[in-house]
Amino acid sequence: MAHNWYEAYVSFHDPSAIISVIDWASDSSTHSHGDFSDTPEVDTMHRPIRYTEAGTYKVWKWGVNDPQSGERTTEAASYDLLASPLGWHTIPRASNPNGSPEWVGKGVRDHNAQYLNFTTTWGNDVFAQVKWKGYKEEWVPNYRPEGGRILAFNFEYDVVDGSNNNHTSYVDLSVTQLFYTSNMVHDLYYRYGFNERAGSFQQDNLGRGGHGNDSIIPATQDGSGFNNAYFMAPPDGQHGRCHMFIWNYMIPYRDGSLDAGIVIHELSHGLSSRLTGGPDNAGCLPWSESAGMAEGWGDFLAATIRSTKDYRDYAIGGWASNQINGVRKYIYSNNTMVNPSTYGSLDDPEAWGLHSIGEVWAEILWVVMQGMIEKHGYSSTLFPPAPMENGTIPTGNFYRAESRRGQLVPKHGNTLMLQLVITGMKLQPYCPSFFDARDAIIVADKTLTGGENLCSLWHGFSSRGLGKDAAFVPDHSPWNGGEHIDGFAVPAECE
Repeated sequence: MAHNWYEAYVSFHDPSAIISVIDWASDSSTHSHGDFSDTPEVDTMHRPIRYTEAGTYKVWKWGVNDPQSGERTTEAASYDLLASPLGWHTIPRASNPNGSPEWVGKGVRDHNAQYLNFTTTWGNDVFAQVKWKGYKEEWVPNYRPEGGRILAFNFEYDVVDGSNNNHTSYVDLSVTQLFYTSNMVHDLYYRYGFNERAGSFQQDNLGRGGHGNDSIIPATQDGSGFNNAYFMAPPDGQHGRCHMFIWNYMIPYRDGSLDAGIVIHELSHGLSSRLTGGPDNAGCLPWSESAGMAEGWGDFLAATIRSTKDYRDYAIGGWASNQINGVRKYIYSNNTMVNPSTYGSLDDPEAWGLHSIGEVWAEILWVVMQGMIEKHGYSSTLFPPAPMENGTIPTGNFYRAESRRGQLVPKHGNTLMLQLVITGMKLQPYCPSFFDARDAIIVADKTLTGGENLCSLWHGFSSRGLGKDAAFVPDHSPWNGGEHIDGFAVPAECE
């Protein structure tokens, strides 16, 4: 792995020995017990803090994956009033990082005794910047574009045909796009239960639980290499680090920060790492199937976010890599002729790597979601309604009219599947297998809907070999290898 951030356990007693080593870093280099306490509740939502600022960003908007998928548009700051009540550019003064600018002319628009309002890509959830010199511990002095007092982040995309290094000319746009996408991801995951108590990455937790001082620090145009991206996910209370690279598969080179699928994939490592085992135990997806599924969740979430009502297949990293299948063996598809992956595919000689394991898991989740959409329909937005003045969330056409145990439950197939996957992460054990993660999703549905989707879920999982009769026969190797046997059976009540 190109980048590492280790957590090691060493025995105190003689003879001293290393018990285990866990790497908090998740690279994306290419190749061809929880509960439901953080699920949105009806009556106990925190009221939004009415201290926000306006801003505009000329970007590829949310859902437009890359420059090939659509044109840039000027988007108003669409921060979620519950997830980011201070907006995207304000930090309580007491939580501003040491050594950061605290005066007008150094990225601060205005300030008072309580808040600092920034004019750069600097806020409570995200500190976006450029990192041409590669990974260095020091990050506060790095370059960030200025939006001015009106927060207008409108920068040119100057791509020169035949040039392989002109990405520096549009670095302001690159940082802006990374800032925009990262904030949107934070707000979306927050609304599905990745809040302060669950380990959300925020500089100030606004008195809502968990540990603060851990906003995400995404860096664009990392100068230490090409064709990569990585995320470092330490426990709650420590900054997550996300680095995006330039891709040199074609001329002009392409900027990974402009491929939203790659950014979303990387940021999702923070989600799965902190939800599995709880926010104080970021090493619960250490190896084998569990580490592979961490890659798969990232792909599934990236494809889900860019999906539309009119079904399409999707590649991950297709634009950045200039390859039809992107950086995976197959594109994600409901069609077995396009993507034939099943649970048994984990035994393929090419499937030993973490990304190959993840590709199988993401494909299974993608197929399961299509069945849920067929049953419950499709929501054109993944974002729930904004909170009302009293802090409660209207059900509208987004949530089911009835709630279970006081918890709001999305009503459409894509939003419900997203909720089940995220809630399932909280329920699965340390170092989960495919079976553990599958069962956690089914248990999540039992709790949230009373199990009304039991058979839909089983039919989806079983269609890709993860049925009730699927099996794993271990070979007792040090790397937890063995035979993965497809099973296509469903429980008797679903036959």
